[in-house]
Amino acid sequence: MYCATVTDLDLKSLQSDYLKAEGDRDTSMPRAVSVIVQKTGQKIPLRSTKVKIGRDPSNQVVIPDDTFTSRHHAWITYEEGDFWIEDLGSTNGSLLNGHPVVKRQMLSAGDKIRVGHTELTFEVENH
Repeated sequence: MYCATVTDLDLKSLQSDYLKAEGDRDTSMPRAVSVIVQKTGQKIPLRSTKVKIGRDPSNQVVIPDDTFTSRHHAWITYEEGDFWIEDLGSTNGSLLNGHPVVKRQMLSAGDKIRVGHTELTFEVENH
């Protein structure tokens, strides 16, 4: 007969807290997805299937010092095994590999995203 120990219960609680923190993470989504801010080298993990980029502190990816980036500039979404970027009607637009994002476009590892004057590199590590 198995009885749960305090240690087992603590571990289950920690696992539950971790899963709640992951939000609406799709279990098929690669574990290591991030954008890298080219100017600073900062790596920002993307932990949700819908991530907003912009200056506003409520965004998941915050670009605070670029006045050419809108408060709510763009979405990165994960749907049916693919990542997408969509401009949110920002004042200065978004670029994907140097081309304007005029409609939702698919992302690939290594793609360059520009919001305002800030360049991000989209990174996916499948481990």
